[in-house]
Amino acid sequence: MSQETRIHLAPAHPYMGWVSMNRYWQALVKESSGDHDVASLVSGGPVEAGAKSRWQGLWTRRVVYPWIVRSQVRSGVLHVLDHSFADLLAHVRPSVRTVVTVHDLIPLTDPADLTAAQYARFRKTVACLTRADCIVCVSDYTKSEVQRLLQVPDEKLHVLPNGSSALPPQDLVMKERMTKLPTYIFSVGGTRPRKNLRLLPPLMKHLAEMGYRATLVRAGGKLEAELAREIRLHANLHELGPVNDGELAACYAGAGLTLIPSTQEGFGMPVLEAMNAGCPVVYSLATSLPEVAGDAGLGFDPRDTLQAAHQCYRIFTDTDLRSQLIELGHRRAGKFSWKAHWLGLRRLYGELLSS
Repeated sequence: MSQETRIHLAPAHPYMGWVSMNRYWQALVKESSGDHDVASLVSGGPVEAGAKSRWQGLWTRRVVYPWIVRSQVRSGVLHVLDHSFADLLAHVRPSVRTVVTVHDLIPLTDPADLTAAQYARFRKTVACLTRADCIVCVSDYTKSEVQRLLQVPDEKLHVLPNGSSALPPQDLVMKERMTKLPTYIFSVGGTRPRKNLRLLPPLMKHLAEMGYRATLVRAGGKLEAELAREIRLHANLHELGPVNDGELAACYAGAGLTLIPSTQEGFGMPVLEAMNAGCPVVYSLATSLPEVAGDAGLGFDPRDTLQAAHQCYRIFTDTDLRSQLIELGHRRAGKFSWKAHWLGLRRLYGELLSS
């Protein structure tokens, strides 16, 4: 590590299969490329890098990263880019100031499929956040959850929204595949209960009753067989499985709208990804999503499937509204930049270094 390095970025897990964290890390590495006093502690790979084996992951997580923090970071600021690695703060030298980015604390309020041991481990890890000199929250909602669940003093908390950047050029094979479909609703992400995918069958039924048999395209986790069967009673369903960023860009670009029905999100990056791609967004009025979408999408109560269907139907049948939402979406996404996020971090680093 160069003696000129004052800011140390601790990437969470470049090869552990967590795409959203890889994307956050790579955005900061890109923005800091001209800053000679910034260095990343671990070299990385592509955003979609697959997860290591369980034992490789544990070795990296429990042995390699703590050793790097203890041996290589002797002064300056250490920025842990993912709250689920907050336990690294226990290995930091007293001379080093610390920053942690908190993306969400959803496992504390919605453990979903976590075992009791996994839940306890996560709670113990995020309890270490109180050791940090500064905590960056990606939304006001996330800040309120850190205050509520961990009782962190307000003066330690700073809200810096995630940035928005265009995805890479569309994958041509996926683009051709999507152009062969009728206008479709696009859904992307995991399948945990908080993603509220049980809303899909009644939503599709309502659309069918309005005279519109929808086509749904899903990227990400595969739906449970029974849920997929219920959707197909009223709509055409295409499941793509995991996609890379180029394929994702093609999916957004070809969609009639992107549907985001989650009941809990720490930020909601698909909102901005869709808007950047010129795709209207229909989103749940829950947690951070209204904060990110603003008035550039159509919101609905996550418990109201008829309202959700009505918002989708409006976009499919009102071309003026759709054009307006596309324009508003481009403007909204433009308000979230990684440069602004990075400049906010630089300001916090400077305050810590001078204090």
